[in-house]
Amino acid sequence: MTSGSGRPGLSIESDGPFGLKARLADFLTLSRVVIGLVILALSFVGSDAYMAVVILLIIGGITDIFDGRVARRYLGEKREGALGKHDLKIDTFFVLCALAYFSFSEIVIPKLAGLGWIGLALIAIAAYKGKPKILLIFEIPAILALIISAGLYDLGLFLLIVVPALFAGTVMNHKRIRYQVFENFPRYFSE
Repeated sequence: MTSGSGRPGLSIESDGPFGLKARLADFLTLSRVVIGLVILALSFVGSDAYMAVVILLIIGGITDIFDGRVARRYLGEKREGALGKHDLKIDTFFVLCALAYFSFSEIVIPKLAGLGWIGLALIAIAAYKGKPKILLIFEIPAILALIISAGLYDLGLFLLIVVPALFAGTVMNHKRIRYQVFENFPRYFSE
C-alpha cells in the first residue's frame, strides 16, 4: 500500500513497519515520557494540580498496560516496538517524575526526602548504565511511596479514584504482574 507520496508502507491504514498499528505500541510507550514531563511541569502549580496529576498517572498506567498488548498483537514475532527495549527505563522516568511532583508540592513526601531519592536514583542508574535491577530498586519503592502518599493526602479521592484504578489495572494486567513478580524480577536480581 502506498501513501499519497507514493512511498510504500507509509499509509496510516498500513499494517507494515511504518503503519499506525506497527507504531501504536511505541506511541503508547512514548506517551508516558510526555505525561511524565507534564506531571513534572505541574510541580510549579503545586498541590492545586493534584487532581490533574492523579488523572495523568492513571492515563500513564493505562498506556503501560496496553503498550505491551498492542505490541504482541500487531508486531507478532517481534513482540516489541522500537521503544519496547526501553520500556522499564521509561516507566522509571515516569514514576520519578510523579515522585518529583509529590516532593516539590510537598504532598506528604518532604521535599528533601523525595528529591534525595530521585538524585540517588539518577546517580545509581547512570553508574550502573540503566541495569534493570537498579531501575527496579528505585522504581518499586517510589511507586509504593506514591500510593501511600495519595492515600494519606486525600483519602476520599484515593478511595473513589485511585483504589478502583489500581484494582482495575491489577485485574486487567494480572498475568503480566504475576510474570513480573515471579519470573522477570527474580531473573533481573539474579544477574
